[in-house]
Amino acid sequence: MFGNKTNRLTIIIIFLLVISLTTISYLYYDSILDNSELISEREQIATELSSLIERYSGISEQMQALSGSNDDLARRISELEVELSQSNFTQPEIILDVNGSGEVRNVILLIGDGMGVGQISVAEFENGNETLAINNLPYMSLISTYSLSSFVTDSAASATALATGYKTNNGMVSKSPDGISLRSIVEVAEDNGLSTGVITTTRVTHATPACFLAHVNSRDQENLIAQQVLTSGVEVILGGGSSYFSSLDPSSYGYTVVETVGDLMDIESGKVLGLFSAGYMSYDSVRNPLVEPSLAEMTRKSIELLSDDPDGFFLMVEGGRIDLASHANDYENTLCETLAFDLAVLEALKFASFRNDTLVLVTADHETGGLMISGGYSSGGVVYYDWGSDDHTGNMVPIYGFGPMAEEIMKFSDNTDVGKFIIDLIN
Repeated sequence: MFGNKTNRLTIIIIFLLVISLTTISYLYYDSILDNSELISEREQIATELSSLIERYSGISEQMQALSGSNDDLARRISELEVELSQSNFTQPEIILDVNGSGEVRNVILLIGDGMGVGQISVAEFENGNETLAINNLPYMSLISTYSLSSFVTDSAASATALATGYKTNNGMVSKSPDGISLRSIVEVAEDNGLSTGVITTTRVTHATPACFLAHVNSRDQENLIAQQVLTSGVEVILGGGSSYFSSLDPSSYGYTVVETVGDLMDIESGKVLGLFSAGYMSYDSVRNPLVEPSLAEMTRKSIELLSDDPDGFFLMVEGGRIDLASHANDYENTLCETLAFDLAVLEALKFASFRNDTLVLVTADHETGGLMISGGYSSGGVVYYDWGSDDHTGNMVPIYGFGPMAEEIMKFSDNTDVGKFIIDLIN
């Protein structure tokens, strides 16, 4: 890399010195015929020139040695570049020990609203070489989602099944078709001394979170649901929907209300009601990170607050806007919301992976949009996506599990199995 330039420089220096010596010698011998008194002086000049030649010869040898050293360095750099290009670098992964055994002390249930196999598949595809956290969970099964009133469920009926272990009609919130309140996981957890949390990217009064916090005949009764949210006793409630609490006084029920990310992160204990928007929280693609926390941030903070309870905790996390984007056949936001939900799953696994007492379950209330991947044949076809509907479908949805007792989900076939299983664990 450096040798050629050094050789050229050395040759030029020596060439110039030789020319100079020749010229001076010529002048010397020419003038000696006329002026013998200059002989001594010119002999001295010749001696000095010889000394300079020897000096520059030494410099030339040093430069040649340096050139060889630089050539070795250049070759080593080239070798390292080849080695680096042949290495495989992977991001650190959470090690999930499927052989760990222990008693369940904490349960984290994550629900992707409207998230079916299609949404997970496109998120995995678009995520490049990185596997989704969801797909790292070691156990998986498929469950049906139908309600008592329809083969295609809505979020209220399906969330009722997940929260209580019982089927109901579409639109009903943790109540049976004849109006009887169905005991939820949150109520069982609170009765047994566990701390509880419910977080969502929709309104906290929306169908899915409402089924863990309230009992009403219709999901549209959100003002009534807001009142029941405050009497639920749940320690951590985070999401949107502040408009439904404008006439209420959460502080009289022991809640500290927070409305920004900074305020949430400053909370260290006590009951907290986070209301970060008047209605739904923003899509993650346009969310103001200084005001609205991400679902992953809410998950991490909720675990931090709830895990101080020595009796354990139950936390429900809903990625609620996957459903809304899928209703609109909005591919970009469906993708972004699914990936944002996956980051919340990662937060749950970060906590659970260092323990043997925390069960993590990931599922959906139903699928929305009939999203599918097509193409991508070996002949070089382009991969593309398509929607089959702009509404809920009757497709089965996956359930994933990690932690003690997670292998039991392999026996699940219906969404009611989820609620019954968790209630039995914490009761």
